[in-house]
Amino acid sequence: MSQMTISARLPRAARARTGARSVDASPARTNIGFLLLCAFIVASSFTAVLVLNTARAEGSYVLSRLEVQRTALHDQKVTLAEELAEKESPENLAGAAEKLKMVPSTSTATVRLSDGSITGVASKVEDGHTITVDLPSTGIPLPKDD
Repeated sequence: MSQMTISARLPRAARARTGARSVDASPARTNIGFLLLCAFIVASSFTAVLVLNTARAEGSYVLSRLEVQRTALHDQKVTLAEELAEKESPENLAGAAEKLKMVPSTSTATVRLSDGSITGVASKVEDGHTITVDLPSTGIPLPKDD
């Protein structure tokens, strides 16, 4: 005999005593706190990824701007080095000295900065100009060569 035939034969009071009742499979109480925690974790993860991605993109833009600036500064450095090499060439220095009415020296004298002593002898320039040097320690000019 099946269950249906037995329950159909039992009176209603007897059926209630057997404890047969229908039960809902889903729980009666939902766990809202757990759902909110999961939603918070997912939302904070997405926010963190967005913030990190934005910071990375900003760093990329800063890096590209700095590379452009580095290239411009390198070009400026090369240009200035070429100008300096051109200006310190012997031909340009001789031309600048002629504009200042300087003449080449036949002999040289040097001043040692540590003690102020003069080494070598400066001779007279051929076109009649003389050189006067003030000694820093005494303030007395050297005698002129005639």
